[in-house]
Amino acid sequence: MATEEKETAVIATTLQGSVESLFAAMSKVPFSQDPEISEKDIIEYNSRMRVFGLEKFNGPCFVASCSFYLSEENLKNHAAHGTVVIYLEEDMSTQLLKTLGYKDFNENDEESVLNVCGEFCTALSEQFKNDLQKIGYKDFKISEPLKYKNSISEGVEFNYDQYKMHEISFFMWKQKVLVCDVTMAPIGAAGN
Repeated sequence: MATEEKETAVIATTLQGSVESLFAAMSKVPFSQDPEISEKDIIEYNSRMRVFGLEKFNGPCFVASCSFYLSEENLKNHAAHGTVVIYLEEDMSTQLLKTLGYKDFNENDEESVLNVCGEFCTALSEQFKNDLQKIGYKDFKISEPLKYKNSISEGVEFNYDQYKMHEISFFMWKQKVLVCDVTMAPIGAAGN
């Protein structure tokens, strides 16, 4: 396995650990099976990573994303080093979010649910950033979350040198409830 491939696998397992840590801190409900990790090609559209949630579930979902930057200047210039995208299956999203302790939202109002999905994506991105620092990455700047239903039509910012991402599926109540996509440029590209 090439060095970059090993590193992208480490990134994926780090995100998996970040999700598991966050769930352990926020929820008492266990995962019903081990996560599934697969490597996928990044589909690029207009220099952004395509995000299409209907490929993750057999129905509608909520989508949120945060991108990672090496500096405030990179953030302003839209020069992302990596990105995390989360997908929550619509029918289970309210139950999942309440399990995680999010209670002050109107589950019948799509905008309210999307805002909580964005809060969760930000919390996960912060946990992931901290976990990345433990393995040698710099202290990233994180974008505000993008929040949409089913897809992010304009795509998300990512490191344009990356061609692969990892998809991690998480299961609760014996069904897939959360999918995370992650791509991150290697540590060497981070200037370490």
